[in-house]
Amino acid sequence: MKTHPDPAADAQGQSRSTAELRLESILNAAVDGIVVINEEGRIELFNQAAERIFGYRKEDVIGKSVSILMGEPHHAHHQEYVEKYLRTGKAKVIGIGREAEGRRADGSFFPMDLSVSETVINNHRSFTGLIRDITERKLLEQAIVDASEMERKQMGQDLHDTVSQHLAGLTMLTKVLQNKITHSTDKSVQALASDAHNISELAAIALSQVKNISHGLYPVELERNGLGVALAQLTAQQAALFGIDCVYIGKTEIPTLEPSVAMHLYRIAQEALSNAIKHAKANRIQVNLSASNTNGSMYLEVKDDGCGMPTPPPRNTDGGLGLAIMYYRATMIGYELLIHSRRGQGTKITCAFSSHLVDPEQGGRS
Repeated sequence: MKTHPDPAADAQGQSRSTAELRLESILNAAVDGIVVINEEGRIELFNQAAERIFGYRKEDVIGKSVSILMGEPHHAHHQEYVEKYLRTGKAKVIGIGREAEGRRADGSFFPMDLSVSETVINNHRSFTGLIRDITERKLLEQAIVDASEMERKQMGQDLHDTVSQHLAGLTMLTKVLQNKITHSTDKSVQALASDAHNISELAAIALSQVKNISHGLYPVELERNGLGVALAQLTAQQAALFGIDCVYIGKTEIPTLEPSVAMHLYRIAQEALSNAIKHAKANRIQVNLSASNTNGSMYLEVKDDGCGMPTPPPRNTDGGLGLAIMYYRATMIGYELLIHSRRGQGTKITCAFSSHLVDPEQGGRS
């Protein structure tokens, strides 16, 4: 019996084929990498931009676990994350863009912007990741930060080497003048002793303030003796300057850090102290620094008893950029910043690698 072709079925097949080709053309024209995975974390779609970014051919990754594209700690825990999300419906990444670390085919790592969305079609759940390689942007940002730190260092050295020296000389001269006036037999000259004393006191105060400013611009102790000693000095200065209970409770002898990591952690602590004093009106502040037992990274904590912040806390303070800069600095060194605060109950800021950062409210990773 001779069968006749079904025109409707042929038209539907051609239409589907055309639609698939059109979709593939659109995906391959995208500048950002697009990776689609299923519930098991296996790659179903990999566009040409993703091939350029990761260095894999589509044929090499389809059907494989998406963990091959990830850096630590997500490489080892990705399927755990997916299963937890499917079980609880709680996700840290879906619907929220964030920076992450990708891994290329050659084993090298790179920073990327990652945005993940979820789709359910005919009971088939899939996750789509939009990926952008931000290596050049991060290098430029680091160059800008380095240049800024160099300028601050130069300003701090200039204040210390010139203004401080002049003020020190002025203080010494006024003390000599005060001594001469005190021992003068001329009563009219002796009457100026009080003025000379006041000038000497003001010069000494100005000298102390200039030293504090120069140390704040560039902490010399950070280079000489490391981050722990620099933080101990910073808290002591703030306690003396503002008359509050500000203490460093961490160890001063800690593992040697890369200069950029040490500087960013110092600036984060410095900004946290400034916010606690100026905005939270804290009376007691504790700064702690400890090393992770697993990978030697630093765990920084700044805790105060001030007025607290809204929940969730804003990324700026009083319209400024303080918190935003703290978040940015943490990201620059591969750390994450977690702020736990409530109105009237103080604030605790912690900074560490994301795999070691625990939210005290949730009992899990931030």
